[in-house]
This record gives sequence, C-alpha cells and structure tokens, in this order.
Amino acid sequence: MKKIKDTALALRVVNYSETSQVVTLLTREHGKMGAIAKGSRRPKSAFEGAIEPFACGQVMFIASEASDKLATLTEFVRAPRFRLLHTQLMAMYAGLFVLELTEAFCREYDPHPALFDALLAGLERLEQSDRPGGVCSALIDYQLTLLLEVGIAPVMDACVNCGAAIKMPLKEMYFSSIANGLLCPGCEQSFAEKRRLSAACAALLNHSVAMDDAPQQVLLEAEGVLIYHFTELLGRPPKMAKYFREQKR
Repeated sequence: MKKIKDTALALRVVNYSETSQVVTLLTREHGKMGAIAKGSRRPKSAFEGAIEPFACGQVMFIASEASDKLATLTEFVRAPRFRLLHTQLMAMYAGLFVLELTEAFCREYDPHPALFDALLAGLERLEQSDRPGGVCSALIDYQLTLLLEVGIAPVMDACVNCGAAIKMPLKEMYFSSIANGLLCPGCEQSFAEKRRLSAACAALLNHSVAMDDAPQQVLLEAEGVLIYHFTELLGRPPKMAKYFREQKR
C-alpha cells in the first residue's frame, strides 16, 4: 500500500503495548487521524523514541482502507519544537487544553490547513509567553479560530436571535451557548440558558479590541465564557479546563 507523507502534530498518545503506541495526530493535509506506531517505545526505532503530545514533524503513514481502522505510522521525523512547554506549567496546561479541544472538534480525515497552522502558531505563542495574560490571550485566540474553522463560530457582532446590531457601549449583555451568540437586552429574557458578560468581554470576543492589549480581568472573563461554551457544546466540561483555571488563580 502507498505510504503518505505529511506534517503532523501529536494530539494524544496512548501506550498500546510494551513497545507500541496509538497516536492521535493532526496532519496538515489529511486532517485528524488515529495511527498505530509499532515499536515506537523502543529506544531505537523509526520514531526516535516514544511519541509524546506536542511532538511535531514529518510523518509517513499507510492509511487504512476502512475509515474506522487505525492508520499505520511508519516514520516520525521530529522537529525541535515545543520542548519548553514541558518546563512551564501554566503554558503546558493551556497547550494540553488546546490539544484536547482540537481532538474533540476535528473530524477524521477532514483537513483544515489553516487550523493546523494556527495550532502551531498558538503553541509557539504559549511557549514564548512570559506572563499570565500572554498565555490567556494565546489560548483565547486559538479557541476562537478553532470554532471558526470547524464552522461553529458564535455570532458576536449582533443579537443571534433578532439580528439587531450590538451597539456599544452597553453595561452588560448576555451570551447563550445554545443560541450560539450574543443576546440583546430585548431578547435575553426569552432564553433561560445564558451567561452574563461585560461589554469589554464581548468586544474582546468579537475582535473589536486587540487581544494583547486587554486587561487581565477581561481575558479571564472571556476565557470563562469560552469554557462555559465548550462545556455546553461537548455536554461535559473539558478535562483540562479545571487545571487551567487553577493555574490562573
């Protein structure tokens, strides 16, 4: 069978046996895929040792003929990237949160090259951040890009119910995950499921203000809204969200 070459990042890794692993990869040209890496846990192999989350580089794989079967990973030439994420606890938690969400919302073999590039750029920002606000802004930026790329970006520039433009300044407004967007003062009472947010937070989420210029308090509020939204979309809290919240305190 034909071997396929692509650029990939490891989203999740599970030890399959004493010598092998099952790896969930996001590839640039072929999308998300599950693959078995036979012998990857051996010190000398075509994988340069055991594969870990954040591992990035050129891969060779053989796709399975059945869509529900694992591909076979035959080679993983890793680039020296994202190693500092393992040494910075806050950035690592945020990075693992990014990987978890990417795996959850990307479909098998549904390529999103722009999302792949955004993922690498986001991880680089996390790795280089030297302050809590930098980590939070990088996380929010990627989360919004993920929602846009998979086709479920929330409506943040108008009322999602009536379509009326959101005119600033407003002291506060509401966001509904089920409705997937902002609610104006005239519509919010019709929705039981909603979350109050400040005008500054809404402006941040619709890119009306620069992410890096936002106060820490507004960044934390925006991340709280996104965690709430992802919880509603998944039907459960993301596993890494609690660790990230703990690091922000």
